[in-house]
Amino acid sequence: MPAPSPKTLVDAVDERDRPTGRVERGRVFEAGANFRTVHVLLFDEVGRLLLQQLGGGRQRHPLRWGSSVAGYLHAGESYQEAAARRVVEELGIEPELEWVGRTAMEDDGVTKFVGMFSGTVAAQDPEIRDLSHVERLRWIRLAGLGRELRETPEVLTPTLRHVFSFWEERGRG
Repeated sequence: MPAPSPKTLVDAVDERDRPTGRVERGRVFEAGANFRTVHVLLFDEVGRLLLQQLGGGRQRHPLRWGSSVAGYLHAGESYQEAAARRVVEELGIEPELEWVGRTAMEDDGVTKFVGMFSGTVAAQDPEIRDLSHVERLRWIRLAGLGRELRETPEVLTPTLRHVFSFWEERGRG
């Protein structure tokens, strides 16, 4: 299944994350539709977190650092299916993923539900599959990410800031 394009249908959901209809991914904000995404935090064998810098041509948050993998769910797709699909599409790997939980956040006037997963991979395995989507990858120690969150949060996507806090609250950090 291809990565979502602006025309790809995604589920519009209510305030409890229940599907209410479908909307084109590129119109969720214009339509005021709550929607679903998935974010994956991947760690290497020594506990460093993989971050991706969003491509410079991206409409939202260009060149900011985000989760290891992230994406919209296709209409009818589960969080688990979307996480596995996006890891392959973005990085070309198929790690075992562990469910962390679901969180919600405000995003440009709508609610974005985020299904979160984590996993462990060999540091040399991930590779950028689409340079228009991802500018570059980097590994960061959690202390370094904590410093960036305190000192230069604007270099990180708002969703990474939210999901990392959620991950820590779940006792993962």
